[in-house]
Amino acid sequence: MAFYSNEIIQQLKAHADIALVIENFVPLKRSGNGRYLGVCPFHDDRSPSMNVNPSLGIYKCFACGAGGDVFKFVQEHEKMDFKGAVEWVANFTGFALPQLGAPEDSEKTEERAMVRRLNELACEWFEQQLTLSPKALQYLSSRHITDETRKLFHIGYAPDGREGFIGYAVKNGFSPLDCVKAGLAVQKENGGISDKFRDRLMIAIQNLSGVIVAFGGRDLSENKDFKRAKYMNSPESALYHKSDILFGLHQSRQSIAKENAVIIVEGYFDMISLYQGGVTNVVAASGTALTETHASILARYANTAYLVFDGDAAGQKATLRSLEIVLPKGIAPRVFALSRPDGTKIDPDNFVNERGADAFRAALRESEDWLSYLARQHDMQSPEERARFVTYTKSLVKSITDRELQNQYVKLIAERFNTSRSLAQVKSLKPQKGPEERRPMGATAAAPGATEVIPQLEQAATLDWASIPPMEIRFANLVLRNPTLMDRALEYFDMDWAASGVRMFESPVVEEFVNSAIALYAETGAVSPQLMYENVSPTLRLFLEGLPEEKWKTPQEIIEFYQTLTVFSTKLCDRQKHLIPLTSNEAVETRMQMSKFTQGMQKLNALFNAEKITIDAFADQVVRSKAQLILFQSVIQGAPMPAAPIVITPASIQAAPAPVQAAPIQAAPAPQSQQPSAPAFTENPPQSPAEFASENYSEEQMPSDEPPEGFEPPPPEDDEEYSYGNDDFNADSDDFGY
Repeated sequence: MAFYSNEIIQQLKAHADIALVIENFVPLKRSGNGRYLGVCPFHDDRSPSMNVNPSLGIYKCFACGAGGDVFKFVQEHEKMDFKGAVEWVANFTGFALPQLGAPEDSEKTEERAMVRRLNELACEWFEQQLTLSPKALQYLSSRHITDETRKLFHIGYAPDGREGFIGYAVKNGFSPLDCVKAGLAVQKENGGISDKFRDRLMIAIQNLSGVIVAFGGRDLSENKDFKRAKYMNSPESALYHKSDILFGLHQSRQSIAKENAVIIVEGYFDMISLYQGGVTNVVAASGTALTETHASILARYANTAYLVFDGDAAGQKATLRSLEIVLPKGIAPRVFALSRPDGTKIDPDNFVNERGADAFRAALRESEDWLSYLARQHDMQSPEERARFVTYTKSLVKSITDRELQNQYVKLIAERFNTSRSLAQVKSLKPQKGPEERRPMGATAAAPGATEVIPQLEQAATLDWASIPPMEIRFANLVLRNPTLMDRALEYFDMDWAASGVRMFESPVVEEFVNSAIALYAETGAVSPQLMYENVSPTLRLFLEGLPEEKWKTPQEIIEFYQTLTVFSTKLCDRQKHLIPLTSNEAVETRMQMSKFTQGMQKLNALFNAEKITIDAFADQVVRSKAQLILFQSVIQGAPMPAAPIVITPASIQAAPAPVQAAPIQAAPAPQSQQPSAPAFTENPPQSPAEFASENYSEEQMPSDEPPEGFEPPPPEDDEEYSYGNDDFNADSDDFGY
């Protein structure tokens, strides 16, 4: 029997917010970290026992054990088969399923895959062309866009040529017609095909999973005789539906969930500049006005929306429309317009560059609630005008699906405008569909004997959180929450590393996490919490469920990544060293080289913290150092130690041309976990990995030869005398070349 492809199922699962689906049946309350609690409908639950995790796309009851994904919930609650649940979720979320059995079904699937590959190729080409265009680089500089921000948002440049990208695409196995289907080229009436984007700064548009689905192009031409559109966006394609995409949500959704508030702006650079300035809970509509789908997506993450639009007539109209769209979804809109001290209006991009992020946050605090904003916009001098205004606001309130929130707003309107609390004679601004109207045709209860059911979710094994080093937990979360680090992780944990058998982490579950993330990224080119959750063991699923929602500000995540690797390297080397018994001169020499390696890594970290080397040089040395760990592992396994082992030397480290503007990172103190529950993370700024790992016996950390208070050295081995401060052989800095 024909069924939807796995690609379609996965796209629908990524599109659907499991919290919104479940909330259609069971009231949910936000419990922090972007998660929800509710009374489990699958047993006699007297207190909220069901946890809903939108980030992983799962629900789990800790009382009865019920759990699964969004399709499993609908199956169990509505007594449907799997096909019916898929169609119900698609209808509820507005996702267009292909017609089963249609001959073009496989063709559309192939076209989506082709467009995705072509977009990735285009993004690489645009970014490469940017480095060759002084004009485009100068424009970015004038907008105060840093290199890190440019890379984060995949900003590039399309040169002014008819077939620049088309020619590149053809060389890489695509046809000109493929470029047309992807919206990267246009076909003329005479049949000719040329690049769609020419002489434009290119901004990649990503979906929630980080997949590049389209582009926005900002005109950089200087031809005053021919006026072109300032901004041009990709047309809709097999992969891109603009009403479903919010620009920047891929980068900002964790911040939005943490703040429980979203800032909605008009332009790409409004969003990018705010994000770069540290205001990271911000999105922009993708080449269209805000839609109901946009509002439904935002309702997953926030209860408040700040509407920041221009103060002209068009901006006021956009504000009103956005207000009417987000309010029914249970999001409280607040409105404000930015201005300079002299009263002139200013957009968020210029505001944050001129006055800074703190001034923008201060302006947010002066924003108006939606009711005050509407009252200020309406003339209510006469009883008739006042009555029309009250009726209008009540119609807005009646469209809110949350009944308690609706009641609170009715009470507020009655108190402010001296009117009744009744909505009986008021029509909803936009009638809401009931559950039966949302149920798709064919999504009926399963017939007796039906076998199309989703497999039971594997029961997760117990996990002893107390046995996992806190620094390893943080490193796993760092990689999971910052997909841009995956290329760096793949560079370090490469095939040579995998083949060596070196085990970097003390915790098997963290080792499994890193290996799984690397394998998934190498295979699919993407890593997301949902995708990982579906492809790992029960124990690792439990580990993912316990990781907190957290964010890092660029470039802090890059710095912490490499600093943490230096600490892990020294700890690993220390473990390796104690596996080599002192039975020969060769063993003594090997252990001495290990001690020198440890000193070198600590010195490397100290040089970077002292701003004496660049972050790129620091990263390069950390990556190169893994060869030494692989070498030590081979010696442990019986290979002879080379006469000239690899050693990190100061001469090989590139000096910084100027002090690096990056202080050591501050990380959360180690959580005091209670076995077997998940660790309790604080919201303090992150500390340096070197500070996090107190077991790292670094003279940079401890200038005194005395061990820290409470320190207990490990017991000496059979014929080894333990000494603290220097290495086992009293190798000093001269041995290392300092």
